[in-house]
Amino acid sequence: MELPAAALEHRYCLLTTRSRNRAHTAELWFVPAPGGVFLMSGSGGLTTWCLALQAEEEGVLRIGTGAWQVRAAFLPQDAPERTAALEAFHDRYDPPDRDRRGPWLRDAAVAHLVLVRDLA
Repeated sequence: MELPAAALEHRYCLLTTRSRNRAHTAELWFVPAPGGVFLMSGSGGLTTWCLALQAEEEGVLRIGTGAWQVRAAFLPQDAPERTAALEAFHDRYDPPDRDRRGPWLRDAAVAHLVLVRDLA
């Protein structure tokens, strides 16, 4: 399953994860990835959504009116896909006079969310 092209009109997605039987929803940046999206935690994975995905590896992704059950995997620090994803975040979200690629390459956790089932 691929992300619909119309989803790219939106700058943010909502990710709902479960942790200790509590739902948590975060508004996040996203870039397209094979079969879904990449999400980034600039704090190195210490955010609630990131920790929950590391523990459960699944959640619900919403972009615009679309909603999908997703499975998550985190990209290793040295993965070429991680570098490409961080370049895509830079291109999409950094203003022309700002470049956060250095800190992101050093610290960011990048999750690949694969769309498993359409919930809309």
